Amino acid sequence: MKMKTFKRNCLPHVMVLGLVSLTQACGETVNFDTQEKLTTAAEVARAEAAPGPSAPEGTGGGDAISNPEGSTVTDEMVNGSDPNAMAPVIGSDGIPLACHSDKVIVQNETLSFPEIPAGTTCKFGTGENLSRVNGKIRAYLKQSQEIALPEGATLCGFSVDHDSSAMRYDDEMFFSVNNRLLLSTQDYSEYLPETNGFYSFAWNGLVDKVYDPSSGRGVYCAGGAQGLSSCSVPPTETDGQIKLEFSDTMKANLARSLQSDRKLTFDWITTGDNDDSDCRHTAINLKLNVRYVTP
Repeated sequence: MKMKTFKRNCLPHVMVLGLVSLTQACGETVNFDTQEKLTTAAEVARAEAAPGPSAPEGTGGGDAISNPEGSTVTDEMVNGSDPNAMAPVIGSDGIPLACHSDKVIVQNETLSFPEIPAGTTCKFGTGENLSRVNGKIRAYLKQSQEIALPEGATLCGFSVDHDSSAMRYDDEMFFSVNNRLLLSTQDYSEYLPETNGFYSFAWNGLVDKVYDPSSGRGVYCAGGAQGLSSCSVPPTETDGQIKLEFSDTMKANLARSLQSDRKLTFDWITTGDNDDSDCRHTAINLKLNVRYVTP
């Protein structure tokens, strides 16, 4: 077994809308129950601007990760709707006409997936995670962050920006929003379920599959096969940049797919086969821009 080291570096990006919570889970067996005080829908409605970046404290296999203070929203705000609100007029692209007007509200947030603490790894042999086997996908660790939409808001779309900062990871990574896969460091879509044009991360489909960084699978990018997006990531155990670029058509597809959701949950999942440095990455900070309209 070889030991691997990480070079600390950071990669930013931003996101919009209400706020959030950061949690970590290992093979879906570690509970990360957020302890942050909830804000009410009324309090959120009174806010003139989106709250700051999310960040409740999370744990990973007993290792606590401290993050900047943040807030979450109540179930009333996340799941509720105004029964008196009129249905929006839909345009030819499938999103409300109001999304093409000056009524659009734009908010920016920092979506952060901190570096896993030194000594933390995949938690091999725990829960859904299997024992160590070189060259097989045997374990995973997930970090999540939620962005809540204001009550009654209709999503118009969001974009992911990037800068020149570098990052490093080991072995594979998957990035999704509300179970819709946006990016993976290699294309494993043949093992994943697909609904309405979007694949979802599914551990029961990936577990124990062959892991070969030289397989030539290529990076998976939602809409990439249709020429609607462009994504790039450095090879595993290599310093480099992450880039995500979605066309206006792809942004509209995502907006249509997410319009009935009252919050956006972004998951960053890292997998491993047998090494102590697996299921890890240096700090990843994404700049996301979310656009929405309210009644």
